[in-house]
Amino acid sequence: MKTRGKILFAVCIVLAFVSIALPRDFVRVASYNIKFLRTTVVNQGDRLDKLKKVIELLDADVIGLNEIDDRAALELLFPPAQWNIVIDDASGDDQDLALVAKKDSLKVINHRFLFPNAQDDTPFPNRRDLLCVDLQLAATNIGFSVMVTHAKSRLGGRSSTDARREGASVKIVNAIQQDFDDKDFILLGDFNDNPDDRSMNILETGDPNAIGGPEEMDGPLLINLMDHLCAEGRVSHGRTASDVVGGKINTIDPLSRSRNNLARGTDANTGDILFDQMLFPVGMSDKYVAGSVKIFDDEIAVKGSGDNVASDHLPVFAEFVFLISEPGAPAPTGIKIVALLPNPAGPDDGKEEVTIGNFQTTDLNLTGFTLRDKANNTFPLAGMVPALGKLTIVMTSNSMPLNNNGDEVTLLDPQGTPKDKVSYTAANAQSGKVINSP
Repeated sequence: MKTRGKILFAVCIVLAFVSIALPRDFVRVASYNIKFLRTTVVNQGDRLDKLKKVIELLDADVIGLNEIDDRAALELLFPPAQWNIVIDDASGDDQDLALVAKKDSLKVINHRFLFPNAQDDTPFPNRRDLLCVDLQLAATNIGFSVMVTHAKSRLGGRSSTDARREGASVKIVNAIQQDFDDKDFILLGDFNDNPDDRSMNILETGDPNAIGGPEEMDGPLLINLMDHLCAEGRVSHGRTASDVVGGKINTIDPLSRSRNNLARGTDANTGDILFDQMLFPVGMSDKYVAGSVKIFDDEIAVKGSGDNVASDHLPVFAEFVFLISEPGAPAPTGIKIVALLPNPAGPDDGKEEVTIGNFQTTDLNLTGFTLRDKANNTFPLAGMVPALGKLTIVMTSNSMPLNNNGDEVTLLDPQGTPKDKVSYTAANAQSGKVINSP
């Protein structure tokens, strides 16, 4: 997270950047089930190196984690000098919940388990309870909470275990309504159900009698960012190296949703599915960066086989923006270049990218805007950038190539007024790497 924004999934590379500082903080929040992360991971081929690469590319500020053995295992991936680490050190279970947050951007204010008496025969198995961590942005002291869950698995039969997942949702709803009214929080984790299932519909509606079935409506209690991804057939669990196409994981299984719905009430195996999800209160919808929710799809997450694969889950992530609420703070405004891809993997022609960020509270039409490079070549822009969102433009025309040996790109409004300028060097323009603003 950086005060002036970090919007695009990428490896963070420092570049010269000229822009008006904006009164907001962007936070990338992720959820990742790492499938039995133990200290013995160092003996599992190059699994640890793969996990480190996933975390690097994920580039999240805060990550809710599932299936963690202990603090020592976490420290293999998250050096304590750089990360705040929260885990139940007293637990002897190898499926602990945990949370990590970057020290340079976030402070841990408090953490607690909302149902501390959870036992294996309750809705929260293996002391997995519900971990709640109160965080504060280091730059602005704005606070929010992240709740990490890992629902009862379908092991032993889906229909036989439905009641435990649904019971956990009812308890979570009661806790939210009692203690988190009008507060900002993000609920995430491996729910072992997809967004259509009754356990998830209970969370979204707040109704303990909610039924299972396809729906894509927000709230009225919580918004599930995975609803529309589910409608697209996206999955986060079960992908393998056989699903990699051109270096990217194909996260679409077009039959996943229908399989899950048709098998409801049975113990049938529903195959690859969207188990990893992220929800937040309806009242927090203005803080979500529109279009930012994604399923991690770099091939490194599924390379290998057996215990040498990073995990059987893919991380999911989304971005949130928190306005400074100090008295007299200026209203957020502006449009800027937030990322460049000058050197795509393979041939550059038609594949270079520029990402425009809209820091206004209304949608922005790019018609009439242009990009200009140091040699005065221009590229016309078009499309709509959502409020507090972003738009990635693939430069299919070669009218303004992004030079791999360095360049300067200026964003001009329809009147020809410069709105932003980004410079980068040859060292920044690594093959396949996106250059982000700091």
